[in-house]
Amino acid sequence: MKRWLATGFILFFAAATAVSAQPYPNRPVKLLVGFPAGGGLDVLARIVGQRVSEQWGQPIIIDNRPGAGSNIAGDLAAKSTPDGFTLLHTNIALMSINPELYNKMSFAPMKDLTPVIQLVNLPLAVMVRADSPFQTLKDLVEFARANPGKLNFGSGGNGGVPHLALELLNSSYDLKIVHVPYKGSADAVKDLLGGPIDVMCDAISVGLSQIKAGKLKALAVSTETRHPALPDTPTTTEAGYSKFLVTGWQGWVAPTGTPRAILERVNLEANKALADPATRAKLFEQGYLPAGGSVDAFAKQLLADQTKWSALVKLSGAKID
Repeated sequence: MKRWLATGFILFFAAATAVSAQPYPNRPVKLLVGFPAGGGLDVLARIVGQRVSEQWGQPIIIDNRPGAGSNIAGDLAAKSTPDGFTLLHTNIALMSINPELYNKMSFAPMKDLTPVIQLVNLPLAVMVRADSPFQTLKDLVEFARANPGKLNFGSGGNGGVPHLALELLNSSYDLKIVHVPYKGSADAVKDLLGGPIDVMCDAISVGLSQIKAGKLKALAVSTETRHPALPDTPTTTEAGYSKFLVTGWQGWVAPTGTPRAILERVNLEANKALADPATRAKLFEQGYLPAGGSVDAFAKQLLADQTKWSALVKLSGAKID
C-alpha cells in the first residue's frame, strides 16, 4: 500500500510539473471587457479573441464587467494575478481619460496595468442628419462661429472621447457648440436622427449603418487619411481644420508584473490575428482600422495620450464623483 501511494504521489506531481512546464497558454485565458455584450468593445474583443484562440489552441473567455466607464473591469484586471491568464480589452478612455475625469479610482491605470498591444484605431466622424443644411464641415464651423450657443452636439456621456473631440473643435476654432450628454452613443444617435441635437462626433462604427442608409451624412473624418468605409468623406485636414485630429483606439493590457515573455507572446499572436484577411475584413466592416505593433510602441502611445487627453478633460471641466 505504501509503495502504491508513493507511486501515486510521484505520478501526480510529475503530471502537475509537466502541465506547468507546458508553454503559455496551457489553459483558458480570461479577457475582461468593461462594457456590455454587443457593444463596440465587446464586438472587437470577440473578433480578435476568437482568432487568437484558434491560433494557440486555447479558449479565450470573454468576461463582461460593465460599469463606471470600464473602471470595474480595470480594477479586476489590475488586481488579478500577473500570469497572463487575465487580460483586459480596453480603450483610450480607461487608460488616458478616466484618471483625470474621476475624482476617485481604486487603481491607477498607467501604474497597475501594462501594455500588450494596440489592436485598432477608431477614427471619428462628424455626423449630421441627412436633411441638415450643413453640407461640409466648413458650413458647420462658420455657422457655429456666427451663432454661438445655437448648435447642440450629443455624446454618449461626459468626459468620453466624443465629448472631448467636440470640445477640441470648440477650443481650436473659437466655437460654442453646446454639449448634451446621453447615457450612451445609441441614445445620442436617436436624438440626432430625431432633431433635438444638431451634430455628433463619434466613432465611425456608431453611425455607419445610418450613413449607409442615407439617414445621416458624414461631413469629415477626424484622421489624417480617409477611411475605407467612407472613401468619399474628406478628412478634417482636407476640410481645412488640421487642429481637429482625434483618433480613439482599443487594445489589450495586462496586470503589471506579467512576465515580458508572456506579453510578447500575446502581442505576437494578436499581430498575427490582425494580419489575417478574414479578421481584417470583419474589422473594416465595423469601421475599425487595424493597428498592431510592438509592446513598446503601444507604451509610447499610452504616454502621449495621457498628456493630450488629461489636458482636454481639464479644458472641458468634466468631472465624475
